[in-house]
This record gives sequence, C-alpha cells and structure tokens, in this order.
Amino acid sequence: MTRTGTTARAGTAEAEAPAPERGTDQGTEQGTDSEQETEAEPGAVRLGISLSDFVPERGHTDDVYRRVSYVEYGGHHPPAKDAGVRHLLDEGVVADLGRHLVSVELPDVLDIEDEARRIAENHAGTAPRYMVTDFGFWRLGGRDERNLWFRPASLTHEVAERIARNVEGLSRELGAPVHAENPFSLTHAGELSPVGFMRELVARGATLCFDIGHFYAGCVNAGMDVWRELEQVPFEAIRVAHIAGLSKVGYGGRPLVIDNHNVPPLKGCLEVLRIVKERSPGLGWVTYEAELASTEVQHRGLDAIERAMA
Repeated sequence: MTRTGTTARAGTAEAEAPAPERGTDQGTEQGTDSEQETEAEPGAVRLGISLSDFVPERGHTDDVYRRVSYVEYGGHHPPAKDAGVRHLLDEGVVADLGRHLVSVELPDVLDIEDEARRIAENHAGTAPRYMVTDFGFWRLGGRDERNLWFRPASLTHEVAERIARNVEGLSRELGAPVHAENPFSLTHAGELSPVGFMRELVARGATLCFDIGHFYAGCVNAGMDVWRELEQVPFEAIRVAHIAGLSKVGYGGRPLVIDNHNVPPLKGCLEVLRIVKERSPGLGWVTYEAELASTEVQHRGLDAIERAMA
C-alpha cells in the first residue's frame, strides 16, 4: 500500500497503465508463522477494502462496505477515533478490522517494547486481526525524497535480518500477527533483488503481505518479466495480499507505472491475484486498496476481484 496522499491520482497520472500479456517481454513502455496467527479460518480467503480517514463527503457509502467482510485501516488517527471506522464496526457493516501501520519503519533498529506500546495505545478500543507495514523507508511528514518512492529500498541480508527480528518481536508483544509488505520503490540498493529479499525474509521466519501492484509495477519499471519473477515468490509465507490499480506517469524523462488507489485493478494484476490465491496455502485476507476511489470505481474493482478469486 502506498500511503494516502502519495498515491497517484487520476488528475496527475497520464493514463491507466495497460496490462502486459502473460509470457511477453516486459519493459518500461508496456502496453495496453507466528503462534498468534489465527486471523482467518483454515482454507478461507476473505475479501476486504482499504479505508483511510473516511468521510461520507467522498462519496463512500455503506453498500460498498457491505460487500466485504473487513476493512483495512491505513488512516492517521487511532481507529477507534475515526468516525468511519466506528460506524462500520458498531453498525455491523463489516465484521473485522485489519491495520496498515503508517509509522513503523521496519529496517530501523527498533525498541520493540516501546514501539509495541505505541501501537497498542493507537489501537485502544479496537482489535485488529492483523497488521502490515512496508519494509521500505517510510515516515510520515511530507513528500520529499526522503519519505517517498525516490529513496531506494535497501535490500541486503543485514536489513532482512533486522526486519524479520522486528516483525517477530512486534507480533509477540502485540499478540497479533505483523506482516512485512513489499514496498514500492523506483530504485533498490543492496545485493538482493526484491523477490530475493522476500525469500530472505521468509528464511528468517517472517510472514508477508504481498502487494501485487508494487510487485507488478516494479517488474515493469525494471524491465523484468512479471511471470518469471512471480515463480520465485515465496507463496508459502503470504498471509495478506493487496491489490490496487496502476497508472502510467513520467518521472525524469522515464515512463513508469505506479500503484493508484482510485482506479480498478489491471487484468495482469488480477491474473497475479488468481495465481497467488491458488498457490498460497496460508493466504487469509485480500485487500482491495481503493480508499481514494469513487463508489462506482470501488464496485467495479470488487466485481473484477471477485471474478478473479472465484
């Protein structure tokens, strides 16, 4: 999940990126666990939608949320103090809450007990079934190069060890699973590829939130074959999947695709989701990231995801 406020909006994206066909060459110009892990019933994969600082004036209506079984909250307020979250839970519109943490920087050397205390205080009055957080370099506070996609994600063995330790420690202290999410980044530093880094995390005991848009866009932007890279993904460790739309943008003279939370998912991303669902025995949650989208787009996206998951 790219943070609310940094995701490409329709007015800034050149166009929705078309989906490359499976098995074709990919380029930047592509055309048209832990013991606490009891968050989903065995064999069940639940569909949810993202929510961030919900306000009815955005056009969000209960009929969208009644289609899903949970919301994944990525807002900046404590969930219990967000009027939208309270309404959806108290009125029984959705059954459960997931949490996208917006202030944990997993590659840091964390004081696990202090970080867990802050997270628990933020979640007072709610009980998230799971938590996810990017293992990229994220911090709140602006859109400069130090806290947006332009800062390279550091993909090294040392960072993987640190992230795995942080994830395990936070899960233990909080009594609920915390999953590391592959970030969106335009560049990577270190000796590991993005998929190789995920495999290193898993070898050290971490579980994953697999962001399909981040993975797909990263492959296209780097000229890598999506389907060849997908074969290397550690499906056995995926517990949560994110899927959103993608849009084409220009940056530094380069045509790129980035995830976009106000358009439906691409055909190619939906095919990746179908494969992830088929091959990930521990997958319990699929979140459509569409907190910026209109109700009409949210319905279209959910329709497409339901077909892919059928």
